[in-house]
Amino acid sequence: MPVDPIALLEVQFPSFHRVERTIAQYIMDHPNDVATMSVQELAARLDVAESSIIRFSKRLGFAGYSDFKRSLLVSAASPEQPIFTELKETDSMEAVCRKVFQSNVQTLQRTVEQLDFQKAEEAARRMDEAKKIVMLGVGASASIAEDFYVRLMRIGMNAEMFSDSHLMQIAANLLTPDTVVLAVSHTGRTSEILRALETAKAAGAFTIGVTGYLATPLARTADLCLELYTPPQLLISPRVAQVSLIDALYVRIAIRRQDSVLQHVGMMEEVLAHLRVK
Repeated sequence: MPVDPIALLEVQFPSFHRVERTIAQYIMDHPNDVATMSVQELAARLDVAESSIIRFSKRLGFAGYSDFKRSLLVSAASPEQPIFTELKETDSMEAVCRKVFQSNVQTLQRTVEQLDFQKAEEAARRMDEAKKIVMLGVGASASIAEDFYVRLMRIGMNAEMFSDSHLMQIAANLLTPDTVVLAVSHTGRTSEILRALETAKAAGAFTIGVTGYLATPLARTADLCLELYTPPQLLISPRVAQVSLIDALYVRIAIRRQDSVLQHVGMMEEVLAHLRVK
């Protein structure tokens, strides 16, 4: 699947410097126009150097500006359905559901396009080989961390989860080098999470971050960071991407230890059976 250039701009925008933000914002606002502009025309329109636009294209992973324009044209050939801008008070529930569901589908597509699979594989391997896994998350991210914690516990892994800022600091200070810490922070700038990761690293633990943006303090702090796509629409949650990543890591770990997983799943079903109404 080809890389979506607009998705790249949206997710990397917070890390751009002033000139790069000027270029990125114009491209996001006028993608079809830029797809037909020469580098000279775009530079004149934005009053920036042509070399700045070429360097910017390369920073995004393209061979140059021409390569970036070709990607814009491919993206324009499969336009997205507007989601939130078209919603009105008079829309039916069916219309709202279809638009929101379509936004979630697009979020998943964009996430998998830009996900670093080698990093994801290393994260799964590190957790599989760890003696203990500690999940961290505060606010909305806490529910994602807790979901992963419950899943790992159900397949017999030694896992813990902390959402209280004081408790996560205490727990991080007690960690050992055979422990992996996975911290979820959508913004990548949550101070409690960053401090806990620094404490965990000082104790020798391997740290993994999960965030929705590139070049964040979380990415600079964690030993490994998995960066996801963040939908730009108001009220459309990034949770669908976060949960899908957790699902993928969980399945990958389960595959690595499938014999013991089947045994533990059977045990959990037996233990919980009497709690279910027949």
